[in-house]
Amino acid sequence: MELFDYLTAMTVKKEDLDFDNEEVRKGYQPYMINRFVSMSEVFIHIVNEVNRYDLPKSAHYAYFSSFLPKRKQFFKYIKKKKDFTLIEKKVIANYFEVGIKDAERFIQILEEEQIKEILEIFKYGKNQIAGI
Repeated sequence: MELFDYLTAMTVKKEDLDFDNEEVRKGYQPYMINRFVSMSEVFIHIVNEVNRYDLPKSAHYAYFSSFLPKRKQFFKYIKKKKDFTLIEKKVIANYFEVGIKDAERFIQILEEEQIKEILEIFKYGKNQIAGI
């Protein structure tokens, strides 16, 4: 079984898994289950609670299986934003008329599409900044 098979088993199917089976036991990764379930803000408190204890894999599975609702769940994996160069950070700082530190905070808040639009403004014409 793979990670998504375990997530489906505990949410959609609500089936009991045989953790006496070595293949099931070895394939179940509590860390990855915690990571994916915590991507949904609604379930963060559930993951936080299970992290407080060192549970065996079968108990970990039973905990999530009992607390997660029986329906198809989409656990969107949140990716790290790309690292921007100093020149790109200067462009953002110039656009918002702030310093580099503030520009780094803005980059964390803005969507990637918004950042691309801002960088496009300074790519050509009288606003052009060398190196973009």
